[in-house]
Formats: sequence, C-alpha cells, structure tokens
Amino acid sequence: MSSPTPSSPSPLRRKLITGVAVLAVAGIAVAGYMFSPVKRQVAETPIPALGQHLDDEIARGAYVARAADCAPCHTAPDGIPYAGGLVINTPFGKMASPNITPDPETGIGGWSRDEFASAVREGVTAHPGNLYPTMTFTSYTKMSDADIDALYAYMMSIPPVTQEAPDLELDFPFNQRLLLSGWRKLFFDNSEFEADPALSDEVNRGAYLVQGPAHCSECHTPRNAFGAQKASMMLAGAQIDGFWAPNLTPDAETGLGKWSEDDLYTYLSGKDGVHGGPFGPMYDVVAEGTSHLTESDLRAMAAYLHQLEPIRHATGAALDHADASASIERGRVAYRVNCSACHRLNGEGVPDFAPAIAGHHAVGASADNVIAPVLTGLSDKDGRIAMPAFLLDDTSIADIANYVRNAMNDTESATATPEQVAAARETLH
Repeated sequence: MSSPTPSSPSPLRRKLITGVAVLAVAGIAVAGYMFSPVKRQVAETPIPALGQHLDDEIARGAYVARAADCAPCHTAPDGIPYAGGLVINTPFGKMASPNITPDPETGIGGWSRDEFASAVREGVTAHPGNLYPTMTFTSYTKMSDADIDALYAYMMSIPPVTQEAPDLELDFPFNQRLLLSGWRKLFFDNSEFEADPALSDEVNRGAYLVQGPAHCSECHTPRNAFGAQKASMMLAGAQIDGFWAPNLTPDAETGLGKWSEDDLYTYLSGKDGVHGGPFGPMYDVVAEGTSHLTESDLRAMAAYLHQLEPIRHATGAALDHADASASIERGRVAYRVNCSACHRLNGEGVPDFAPAIAGHHAVGASADNVIAPVLTGLSDKDGRIAMPAFLLDDTSIADIANYVRNAMNDTESATATPEQVAAARETLH
C-alpha cells in the first residue's frame, strides 16, 4: 500500500512563509547596516594644524586642548584637571565625564594613539564601546590627524590621576548602549573638515575651529527627540544644563546681528564688551579655552560666525499684556530688594565686583539666563564677588527675569513663568 502524498501548503500559507522570510532577510540586512562601522570620510584639503607658532608637539597639543575645551568638561567642581567627574544634566538622565589623565587603570594611560583617535573622532573605545554623544565626537570628527597627534602627545604628558568616573544615571531605554549603533547610523556624519574654496583662508580657519575643536554647535544647536542636532537650526541657540546658549547666527533680533567682528573677538578673548561678558557655563569655555587662543584664531572664528546665514529663533511665548505688566511691576520691587545692592538700580553693575546686566546679550537672549544664576548662584572664579543662590519662590524669580529683560535689555515682551522656574529648579538641583 503506497503512503499518502503530503498535501502542498495552501496559497495563504505560502504567502505567509514568503513574507516571514522576506522580513527576516530585511531584518538581517538592516541590522547588518545599523551595526556595521561608520566609515570615516577623509578630507582632500585638510586645514593647517593648530598651534603652529609653538615649538614642540606637546605644546601644540596643549593649545589644541584649549581650543577643544577639554579641561572644563573633564574636571569636576574643585577637582583635579582632566580627572573627570563633572556631572552633566541631559533630558535622558545624568552623565559624568570620565578621567582622561594617563592613569593606566582609571584613565587613558593604556591607550594607543589610534585608540585615542577612535574615541575622540569616532566615539568608539574598546570598553565600553560606543560612547554617548555627550562626548562631542560628533564635532571632533572634523579634527585633522595633525591636531589629534598633538593632542594625544599632550594628554600622555600630564600627571596621571587615579580616579574612577561616577556611574551614568540614564533612564531606560537610553541606558542601553547597544542602541547607540543605530543612533550613529542615523545621525553621525564623521566627515573630516573640508575647506570651502569659495571662502577666504581666514573664514575657513574659523569654520574649522567652530565646527571642529571648539564644538560650538554641541551647546548652541537645538536637538531632536533622539538627542541629535537639528541641522536646520545649526548654532541658532539651545538650552543646556538650565542655561540658554544664545543664537550665534547673525540674526538681528535673536542672534549676533548687532555684534561686530571686534565685539566677537573681545568676548572670546575674555573681556567684557558692549554686549556683556561670559558667565555661567560659557565662563569656563572662555576662561579655560578661547581666551588662550591666538588673536588670529579668535578673529577667524569671529569672521566665520559673522558670515553665517541668520536664523530667527525666539525663546518663550509672550505673556498677555495684563499678566506681563503685573509681572514686570512685581519684578521691579523684587529686584530693588534682592539685586540692586550689587548690580545697581539701573543694572550697570560695579567694575571688578558685580557685572553689568543691563544690555547683556545673554540676559536679553533668554529668561533662562536670569533664572539659572538666581537659583544656583555664580562662583567667584572670574575675579568678581560670588553671587549666592537666592531662596525666592518661583513667581518672584520669574518676575525678576521679566523686569530685568524688559527694563534693562530692550526685550519688549515678558516670557518667564513660575512653571519655567520650577522646571529649571528641578533640572539644576
């Protein structure tokens, strides 16, 4: 007796099997793409190396470290330079910078030059693997081999410090480092800087500094829901750790349109100018970084920023007229009681004691830049007296911000609210 012939799969089942197979192949292909290395794009016309006025590679590396702002990010408050531990608040949780001294156990002492370059320009290390983009490899990727070589030589020359980095405190799913492979494929352009033949040598030099080592876009560009920079709003201003990093494009209303190149040079060199001086997070950038660069490099940065296309980027919705007027009047009283002794009634400040806030560009740019200093205070490391944190309620702080920006900084509308202060308080504490 012959055995029965197996029945053929039904048309529906064949379609299901085919569909599953197609999806599996597609999934494997997508996974292979997402988790494959991102190939570095090397420039045909790299920019001249930084620090060429210096005599040796270690000195040039120290100059590159200044341009790249390494110490402020890798030094905890009152900590040892480069030993890490600075906690950065992000929408995804808290991250702490690692130790980058040449300690072989807790730092980078065991890294080769190529491993160092991979971390700095590619955001990849042997352990823990892919780095989070709070490490600004997304900008450093534009750095030239010559500048990486010099920076490596310098970092290996500084005293080693044994200090473990604090653990990351990230929310799920952002604490899953595996997801960074997909993020890199979607958002990481690792092209080396390419000089634009249509621009002058000075502007190209400034472009290299701003886009690469100085990594200005990392703080001054808003980000999408995945933490990637919005290319359409490059350098148009963003909130960073409770403060507002102002719009660096030459927009006349919300950016640097009223700044001359001399004004930009004065600010980056660490001097108070007609638009005020650096404070908050930007103070460290200038004090430890840009103020140590040559005049030609600073003027190159100013020239590049000055020729950008302007982008309008308003901060905060205006309160209605009645609410704004009431807030500004309450703020006038609160300012006289809490602020005028140091900053004076008209906000002109006291030289070498308390900075002027009248006409200060960062104060006019966003209420965040009044709210954050009132909540946290400011240190005395810039040579002025320390500003204490004020124990005021959310409404009073919002009112002071609205008064200062309206009466002293030509900001026509009032935007600060108690809810904004409450959110800043949660972020900053």
